[in-house]
Amino acid sequence: MAPLPIDPYAAYGRAQGSALSLRQADCLALTGAANLLAEACRSSSRPHFEAALKRNQRLWTQIQRLVSAPDHALAVQVRADLLSLAGFVDRQTLKALLSGDVADIRPLIEINREVAAGLTE
Repeated sequence: MAPLPIDPYAAYGRAQGSALSLRQADCLALTGAANLLAEACRSSSRPHFEAALKRNQRLWTQIQRLVSAPDHALAVQVRADLLSLAGFVDRQTLKALLSGDVADIRPLIEINREVAAGLTE
Protein backbone atom coordinates (compact mmCIF):
# COMPACT_ATOMS: atom_id res chain seq x y z
CA MET A 1 0.00 0.00 0.00
CA ALA A 2 1.33 3.42 -0.95
CA PRO A 3 1.76 5.98 1.84
CA LEU A 4 -1.09 8.42 2.31
CA PRO A 5 -0.60 11.90 0.88
CA ILE A 6 0.42 14.79 3.07
CA ASP A 7 -2.17 15.92 5.56
CA PRO A 8 -4.64 18.21 3.73
CA TYR A 9 -5.20 20.57 6.61
CA ALA A 10 -1.49 21.09 7.17
CA ALA A 11 -2.10 24.02 4.85
CA TYR A 12 -3.20 25.95 7.93
CA GLY A 13 0.22 25.65 9.47
CA ARG A 14 2.06 26.36 6.25
CA ALA A 15 -0.01 29.49 5.64
CA GLN A 16 1.23 31.08 8.84
CA GLY A 17 4.72 31.62 7.44
CA SER A 18 3.79 32.06 3.80
CA ALA A 19 2.16 34.48 1.45
CA LEU A 20 -1.11 32.52 1.58
CA SER A 21 -4.05 34.25 3.18
CA LEU A 22 -6.13 32.31 5.68
CA ARG A 23 -8.90 32.15 3.07
CA GLN A 24 -6.47 30.62 0.55
CA ALA A 25 -5.23 28.15 3.17
CA ASP A 26 -8.83 27.15 3.93
CA CYS A 27 -9.46 26.62 0.23
CA LEU A 28 -6.30 24.57 -0.10
CA ALA A 29 -7.16 22.41 2.92
CA LEU A 30 -10.70 21.71 1.71
CA THR A 31 -9.55 20.96 -1.83
CA GLY A 32 -6.79 18.69 -0.54
CA ALA A 33 -9.24 16.79 1.65
CA ALA A 34 -11.66 16.45 -1.29
CA ASN A 35 -8.84 15.07 -3.43
CA LEU A 36 -7.90 12.54 -0.73
CA LEU A 37 -11.52 11.43 -0.52
CA ALA A 38 -11.73 11.09 -4.30
CA GLU A 39 -8.54 9.05 -4.30
CA ALA A 40 -9.99 6.84 -1.56
CA CYS A 41 -13.04 6.22 -3.77
CA ARG A 42 -10.74 4.89 -6.50
CA SER A 43 -8.70 2.80 -4.08
CA SER A 44 -9.63 -0.70 -3.00
CA SER A 45 -7.84 -0.17 0.30
CA ARG A 46 -10.12 -0.02 3.35
CA PRO A 47 -7.36 1.61 5.49
CA HIS A 48 -6.93 4.34 2.84
CA PHE A 49 -10.71 4.83 2.75
CA GLU A 50 -10.90 5.19 6.54
CA ALA A 51 -7.84 7.45 6.75
CA ALA A 52 -9.23 9.86 4.16
CA LEU A 53 -12.57 10.04 5.98
CA LYS A 54 -10.92 10.61 9.35
CA ARG A 55 -8.68 13.35 7.98
CA ASN A 56 -11.67 15.11 6.47
CA GLN A 57 -13.54 14.80 9.74
CA ARG A 58 -10.61 16.35 11.63
CA LEU A 59 -10.60 19.25 9.17
CA TRP A 60 -14.31 19.83 9.72
CA THR A 61 -13.84 19.55 13.50
CA GLN A 62 -11.34 22.40 13.20
CA ILE A 63 -13.85 24.40 11.16
CA GLN A 64 -16.47 23.80 13.85
CA ARG A 65 -14.07 24.93 16.56
CA LEU A 66 -13.06 28.07 14.71
CA VAL A 67 -16.53 29.26 13.68
CA SER A 68 -17.93 28.51 17.15
CA ALA A 69 -15.73 31.19 18.68
CA PRO A 70 -17.93 34.11 19.73
CA ASP A 71 -15.47 36.62 18.30
CA HIS A 72 -15.20 34.98 14.86
CA ALA A 73 -15.33 37.55 12.05
CA LEU A 74 -17.88 35.72 9.87
CA ALA A 75 -21.50 36.81 9.93
CA VAL A 76 -23.63 34.90 12.42
CA GLN A 77 -25.76 33.30 9.69
CA VAL A 78 -22.69 32.12 7.74
CA ARG A 79 -21.28 30.62 10.93
CA ALA A 80 -24.59 28.88 11.64
CA ASP A 81 -24.68 27.51 8.09
CA LEU A 82 -21.12 26.18 8.40
CA LEU A 83 -21.93 24.55 11.72
CA SER A 84 -24.99 22.91 10.20
CA LEU A 85 -22.90 21.69 7.28
CA ALA A 86 -20.27 20.38 9.70
CA GLY A 87 -22.99 18.40 11.49
CA PHE A 88 -23.98 16.83 8.18
CA VAL A 89 -20.30 16.04 7.46
CA ASP A 90 -20.06 14.27 10.84
CA ARG A 91 -23.15 12.15 10.16
CA GLN A 92 -22.15 11.39 6.57
CA THR A 93 -18.64 10.43 7.66
CA LEU A 94 -20.02 7.97 10.19
CA LYS A 95 -22.37 6.55 7.55
CA ALA A 96 -19.45 6.08 5.12
CA LEU A 97 -17.23 4.50 7.76
CA LEU A 98 -19.94 2.03 8.70
CA SER A 99 -21.02 1.19 5.16
CA GLY A 100 -17.66 1.21 3.40
CA ASP A 101 -19.58 2.37 0.32
CA VAL A 102 -17.81 4.91 -1.88
CA ALA A 103 -21.20 6.41 -2.77
CA ASP A 104 -21.33 7.69 0.83
CA ILE A 105 -18.09 9.65 0.31
CA ARG A 106 -19.26 11.54 -2.77
CA PRO A 107 -21.40 14.08 -0.88
CA LEU A 108 -18.38 14.91 1.29
CA ILE A 109 -16.24 15.52 -1.80
CA GLU A 110 -18.91 17.80 -3.26
CA ILE A 111 -19.29 19.76 -0.02
CA ASN A 112 -15.55 20.35 0.29
CA ARG A 113 -15.26 21.46 -3.32
CA GLU A 114 -18.30 23.75 -3.11
CA VAL A 115 -17.11 25.44 0.09
CA ALA A 116 -13.60 25.79 -1.37
CA ALA A 117 -15.06 27.33 -4.53
CA GLY A 118 -17.03 29.78 -2.40
CA LEU A 119 -13.83 30.88 -0.73
CA THR A 120 -12.33 31.87 -4.07
CA GLU A 121 -15.21 34.19 -5.00
